[in-house]
Amino acid sequence: MRSFTDILNESKKVYTFKIGVAGELPEEFTTHMETALKKFGVDKLTAGKKTPIQERPLDFPQKQNTEVTYFEADLTYPTTSQVLAGYLAHVCSVHESCFVVRRADEPLERYQEGVIDENEPYEALLDTEEMASESAQESAGGNRVMDLLKELESARKERDHEPTAGAPVGESEDISDSANTKSPIGS
Repeated sequence: MRSFTDILNESKKVYTFKIGVAGELPEEFTTHMETALKKFGVDKLTAGKKTPIQERPLDFPQKQNTEVTYFEADLTYPTTSQVLAGYLAHVCSVHESCFVVRRADEPLERYQEGVIDENEPYEALLDTEEMASESAQESAGGNRVMDLLKELESARKERDHEPTAGAPVGESEDISDSANTKSPIGS
């Protein structure tokens, strides 16, 4: 039988982030970042991989002619990309616009890594079996608009009632013209 600590260690969840920093890194940046990530329980931090200087880096379209350094970090404490980027920018004394932090499972990250196959032919959803039948075509386009208008018209006819009907009509004789004629200021 396994002990509780073995089970607990197996259930340990790891959150993987990809951290990108634009521009030239200040001295001791890596040690500052590693120290800052200890707050989130850093499990693994890879050495930074620099890209060549690009006119417009993919993750930083507002930057021009700069290099980008990417780090991969495995954290044991859950956090969001925005919180992590703001915290690292503050601790490492680098402007927040120079940081980009993404989860490893985000669609943009998968696309950049080439997990999504670009050679696979694109198939339009209208050509699928569900949308090819006549019943599906009746609920699309102009036919659906006319059906919707008919539904709205029948709902309006069913709701044919006056909202103030049945409310008692009050007499206005008890309200005199002399009420509220004095100004509260200067009287």
